[in-house]
Amino acid sequence: MKNIKGIIICSLIACVIGAVMGAVSGLFGEAIEFISWIRDKYYLFLTPFLGLSGIVIVFLYKKFSPYSQQGLDLAIEYQMGEVDEHGEVKDFGHAHKIGKFPKGYAVLKIFNNLLMLLFGASTGKEGTIAQCGAAVGDYASRIFKSRKYSQVLLISGVSAALGGLFQTPIGGLFFALEFAATGVLFYEAIIPALISAYAACEISKLFGYSAFSYTVNFEGGFGTDKIALVLLCAIVFGLIGRGFAVLLNEARDLYKKKVQNKYIGIFVAGCIMAVMLMFIHGGRYSGTGENIINGIFTDGEFYIYDFALKMIFTIICICVGFTGGEMTPLITIGASAGAVMSMLTGLPLGMMAAIGSVAVYGAATNTLLAPIFIGIEMFGGDAAVYIAASCIIAFAVNGNKSIYSAQRHAIRSLYSVLKK
Repeated sequence: MKNIKGIIICSLIACVIGAVMGAVSGLFGEAIEFISWIRDKYYLFLTPFLGLSGIVIVFLYKKFSPYSQQGLDLAIEYQMGEVDEHGEVKDFGHAHKIGKFPKGYAVLKIFNNLLMLLFGASTGKEGTIAQCGAAVGDYASRIFKSRKYSQVLLISGVSAALGGLFQTPIGGLFFALEFAATGVLFYEAIIPALISAYAACEISKLFGYSAFSYTVNFEGGFGTDKIALVLLCAIVFGLIGRGFAVLLNEARDLYKKKVQNKYIGIFVAGCIMAVMLMFIHGGRYSGTGENIINGIFTDGEFYIYDFALKMIFTIICICVGFTGGEMTPLITIGASAGAVMSMLTGLPLGMMAAIGSVAVYGAATNTLLAPIFIGIEMFGGDAAVYIAASCIIAFAVNGNKSIYSAQRHAIRSLYSVLKK
């Protein structure tokens, strides 16, 4: 898309995508908050049915959209495929078997995400909305007969989804540009994706939805010793993100190999998880983890093992089929780890929690620019330099590991360079 006409066409369609995803993100965000309030109030009555809800989720996926459980990997396959002279995406992954996003994809993903969060699964929400954005972008390219721009519009859909749900349009833009391939930015989509992200952000606010954000006030600077501590902590955050990605992928592979009947697998795992979630701090680790984030930033309350338990619960839930998303749990894990680092080093709690949240997220997703901008948009600019430096270091020590198995790698990891 190197001509002005293509940019104008995609930008106009991006306005529509942004409007649609802004409404969807706002309503979805409000629904998540209501569902979370219901679950927290009645967790003793709802959490025991987590296993049964898993059976319903597996049935709905198998019946109506078998490929939908791939999550954002499906969007990556579409984005990285080749567009032929007819504007059709072909020759990659599973997409050549289905030709386009499954019918009812967005509705099914949203319903299943709300269902699993209602009954206490430790999972996120952004995966669902990003996949919906990708589907809306794909649908828009068909409705407006602009299939040759399908990849640009898909990126615009993902950008709008995250820009609307987290109200971080620049962060959403760069995530959409870089999550499919490390070291590659799809610059041709930058203007339409920017427009869709800002449109979605503003429209989601019109629905009364307000994403979580915490202003970290930090005036002045650190001495050399404190800066060194921050950078050492960034290495820890990078290793935590790397560990999450490695463990999640290995757990998924093991589950696929060992468990043939997905109904039994998700039911048994759901029942075991339900007991653990109920009796370990009364549902503290259920849901997206925003309760833990709020406790850290608002009241300074946390347990030193929060990050480890949230990681374990989230990995198990996602690998057995409770696939809502990883971003919010990763932010929770990072903020909790940052709080522990603050306790150990004496560095400011709010700043370390903010740095940890985005550094762990960036390392686990193998993205660099997105976590930096998300951190600045969520937590303010006072700690921008430390957020950026920490995300760079976390990205470097990650070693090209990613929670997205379909992600392409256009650059070598630090580990491969050091081996030579």
